Amino acid sequence: MPSTTRGGETKARARRLALLFGGALLAASLASSLIARAQEPDEEDENNRAALVAHGRDVFHHICAQCHSDKKGVNLVGPSLYGVVGRKAGTEPGYAYSDAMRNFGKVWTPEELTHYLWDPQAWIPGVKMHFAGLKRKYNRHAVIAYLETLHD
Repeated sequence: MPSTTRGGETKARARRLALLFGGALLAASLASSLIARAQEPDEEDENNRAALVAHGRDVFHHICAQCHSDKKGVNLVGPSLYGVVGRKAGTEPGYAYSDAMRNFGKVWTPEELTHYLWDPQAWIPGVKMHFAGLKRKYNRHAVIAYLETLHD
């Protein structure tokens, strides 16, 4: 009889642990889902210029700053992006552009940057920028909003 009681207690303990563990997994899953949803932009974020610029600054510093500076006249592996919005492509002083970029001939508008940042090599074949692109529309718009603030 004592072994059956112990077995019953062991099974009950195992069930309690399974419920506790399952509950913890469910809570972790819900928390993860809520965090992911909190990080996804909604219409309010899209229309909140300050939030868009702040997000763009973060994306710039995490991704773009590996090759580009947001400081005037500071060229790195890529040209400085200070004042890029409204500047003719391939004209940042002191940077050696590819022939493809020098010959592109367009001004960097938000629309041009949107296309370019989606896939630089596809938009202007032959450019030096070997980057897969910013595939999330919100990230592209945010980076461009940040770049628009970089001017005299």
